Amino acid sequence: MMNTSTLPNEADMRGSRLIIVGGAPRSGTSLFQSMMDSHSDVYGGPEFDHLTDIVNLRNRLQQGLQYGRITHFVDAAQIDDAMGQMVESLLYPVADRHGVSRLSEKTPMNVLVFKDLMTILPGAKFVHVIRDPRAVIMSMYQVAKRIDQAGQTRPPFLSNLEAMALYINQCVHAGVEACGSQAARAIIVRYEDLLSRTEDTMMNLLDFLGLADDRAVLNPGKVAHESASLLKDGSDPWAGGRRTYTDPERENQDKWREDLDPNSIEVLNRLFSAAPVYAALGYNFD
Repeated sequence: MMNTSTLPNEADMRGSRLIIVGGAPRSGTSLFQSMMDSHSDVYGGPEFDHLTDIVNLRNRLQQGLQYGRITHFVDAAQIDDAMGQMVESLLYPVADRHGVSRLSEKTPMNVLVFKDLMTILPGAKFVHVIRDPRAVIMSMYQVAKRIDQAGQTRPPFLSNLEAMALYINQCVHAGVEACGSQAARAIIVRYEDLLSRTEDTMMNLLDFLGLADDRAVLNPGKVAHESASLLKDGSDPWAGGRRTYTDPERENQDKWREDLDPNSIEVLNRLFSAAPVYAALGYNFD
């Protein structure tokens, strides 16, 4: 007779089919997602956008326990399991329709709630994509310019240089802290390594995620991606005229050195060198 006491509890496996991806906007999360979507057993679609909303609802419910009334209905564990079930019910069907066992959900702001998602999705794996913050700033400037040209309103974190740097720092610190707290379930991937050490980086990632070796992930530009349909006519300011996904382009790695003026680079070096986390991640601001 099977000893059921040794089997994992269903709640403990919530999210076991999920790969949750996040990082500061413009850090390379889209490239990483296109690579994951190239795997034969992974669906990596467009951004779901609303995991943060689910986390906010979960946190409001948990706070409600302090006032006593809802304790007649639920406890903390029930709330977390219900939120995990909600995520699964929203995301798993598309993976099932595509006949794959895993789903990669990439929304950059996920990184800000990694810790909470780790609690409600104890079976999920997490990937924090990081990039040299000066390159992120350069890309953010380009997006801000396209937003202005389109007559749209910039999100607050794109309002000025200081706001951009503050938001990048917020994302990086949140992701690094979360990954450090759950090293067996979360991993940090440098955008620069995706470009210059593509094969080693991705094979290590697949092993960490428990996925079979699939070399298609090395060339996402050769794979059809369902989410590419959302690029439409290339007019989306965030897409920058892109109409499809491409293979990793190593020549873009240090483009920020050409596109940022020396004064901006000096300011950014000063801003980011004050945060020790970047040196630990291998970035130099000398």
